[in-house]
Amino acid sequence: MEAIIALMIVGGIFMLIAGLALLVQFKKQKTASRIRMALGHNGMDCREYVTIGGISQYLHHRGTDVDHPVLLFLHGGPGSPMLPFAQEFQIPWEKRVTVVHWDQRSSGKTYFNNCPKQVDPTTTVEQAIQDTYEVVEYLKCKYNKKKIIIMGHSWGSVLGSLFVKQYPELVQAYIGVGQVINMIDNERIGYEKALKSAKAAGNDKDYQALLRLEPYPPLEFSDDMPKKLARVRRYQSKYNLAAGATFDLVVSGLCSPFYTLRDVRCFFRTGIASEGQRQIMKFLMESFDLPSLGTAYEIPVFYIQGERDWQTPYPLAKEFFPKITAPLKLFYSIPDAGHIPMIDQKEKFNEALFDILERIE
Repeated sequence: MEAIIALMIVGGIFMLIAGLALLVQFKKQKTASRIRMALGHNGMDCREYVTIGGISQYLHHRGTDVDHPVLLFLHGGPGSPMLPFAQEFQIPWEKRVTVVHWDQRSSGKTYFNNCPKQVDPTTTVEQAIQDTYEVVEYLKCKYNKKKIIIMGHSWGSVLGSLFVKQYPELVQAYIGVGQVINMIDNERIGYEKALKSAKAAGNDKDYQALLRLEPYPPLEFSDDMPKKLARVRRYQSKYNLAAGATFDLVVSGLCSPFYTLRDVRCFFRTGIASEGQRQIMKFLMESFDLPSLGTAYEIPVFYIQGERDWQTPYPLAKEFFPKITAPLKLFYSIPDAGHIPMIDQKEKFNEALFDILERIE
């Protein structure tokens, strides 16, 4: 009898897994059909590996007209591509720009197309800037453009800021989303907000758990820092202060028409705690300070910030932006949006983005 019950349980689990797999596949096909229709007859959906920085790196291009401006999306993390979630936000963009996602070194599809033992030691900020330069030059040649638009999200806003400072002649405009100003300040303010939120909620267990992480953030990068940061992110996510692995977001990633189920392994192998991103995290925690790079920009600069973003705190970006001098600059606040405003408030984000595109055309 026990054997029969055990067999029934195993069979039930198997059927549940098989049913979920079929549901994911169905949703993938349905989403793929929808986004194909959005491109129209003249649309482009190009998926390719290109040699960048001496290794094979993944680029995904989508748009309705190759003559449109080109927008390179620099993802965050480090090590966290946004391509698996692009179907949630970028389809309307494709009528105005050609959107290019790049899975950076030691990230996403690029990670799985190379030997990590060889690539991880080369994953530095300096190499990331050089890789960005090569990607931009490749896109300029591919689309016959003199300049392209850079959109940097989270860590991508660090990379984007460093790049446009060094190569302004290659950039039509810079758009910072969840802009990092100073990583130590980011973590200190975000941590203090999480403490206040736990206390206000009367959750002493969370409050004490956060207190045990002190001193946070440490002034020097250590082996424990990625683990501490990940714990803080979990509590920030719990109190709606930072991006988190919500059910809807997980389902969206699993059902992505741009990533296979095999590809989503990257979320367990890359990211802030991975060996490949360690050197970048050390730089962020010990060295990055945007104001020290200078506040004068040679290109148009735009920030789009979620007002309830405490992962890259909204107040820091709002305070810094007036100090910037640029040929054109605008700050867009997105109410009731967090660290991923293009998903949290799609319509309001798109209004901001399309306003930017009209101003720089």
